[in-house]
Amino acid sequence: IPSFRHKQVGIYLISRRITSVTLWLRDRVMLTVGAKQQTALLATNSRPLAVGLTALLLSIPPIDNVICVNEAAELLDGLAVAQPALIFLDTALAENGVCELSKSAHRLAPHAQVVILSENMAEFRDLLHEMRDTVVVKGTDPARLAGIIESLLEGHAVA
Repeated sequence: IPSFRHKQVGIYLISRRITSVTLWLRDRVMLTVGAKQQTALLATNSRPLAVGLTALLLSIPPIDNVICVNEAAELLDGLAVAQPALIFLDTALAENGVCELSKSAHRLAPHAQVVILSENMAEFRDLLHEMRDTVVVKGTDPARLAGIIESLLEGHAVA
C-alpha cells in the first residue's frame, strides 16, 4: 500500500491501488490525477486506530483511498477539497467538542456520512442523544463495523 506523509501537515494518503496521484499543499490545494475514487477521511491522533481502521476501510470495495489527519484543523482543511464519502471523527481529537467538529464536517462535506468514534460506553450513550451521526465505540467488532460502514455507503453516489 503506497503511503505519503507530509511531516509539517500530518496528512496521509493511503490507496488500495495506484490509480491516481494526489498532492496536498499547505495552502489547501489538492490536485488529483487519475481515476475518480471514493475517499474516507479519518481524523484521529491514535496511530494504532488509524492503521487498523484504514485496513478495514480499504477492504470495503467502494473505498479506494483513506486520508488520515491527526489534528482538527487539518480535517477541516482537507474536507473542502477531498469531499469524502465517509468521515470518521475520533472524540479524543475534538478539543472543543465533537458536536462542533461534526457540524463543521457536515457544512464542508454535506454529502458525506459521518461516524463518531467514542472512547467508552458512557460517552457513547451521551453522544447518541446529542448527535445525528452514527456513533460507535472504539473496539467494536470489525465485522460489525464493516457492516455499519457498508450500510452507510449503500446509497452514497460518487460526486
